[in-house]
Amino acid sequence: MSYMFGFQDKSVQVASATYRKAKAAITESLGIDLPNTKYPSEDFQNAIDLIDEKILNTYKLGLKRGLTQVIAWLADGTISFQDGEFKVNTDLKIEIKRAKPDGTLQTLKYKLTHSDIGLEKRDGK
Repeated sequence: MSYMFGFQDKSVQVASATYRKAKAAITESLGIDLPNTKYPSEDFQNAIDLIDEKILNTYKLGLKRGLTQVIAWLADGTISFQDGEFKVNTDLKIEIKRAKPDGTLQTLKYKLTHSDIGLEKRDGK
């Protein structure tokens, strides 16, 4: 009978170590320090909850940046509203600077055509 309990104790230790490693990987990739408690499974769940929060915050930031960029394109005439439709006269270029978890900056560049976002090309341009 003691063999069974020894096996069970070893299984719990392995599971706890796995939770700790997974939690450490998550918090490192998010660039967040989350201290360990005495319950590895709860620590892991707290790390998972941080992923949800990070995704939501990133979505909100992207929405804010996107709306700001569209307003700028409307202001400079890149996108116009003619005959009840939005139209674009050139490819849309987006450059995003973001901080990576290690603190370095990364520049992401994208180019979208009018059809990528469901707009019509402006006649004559």
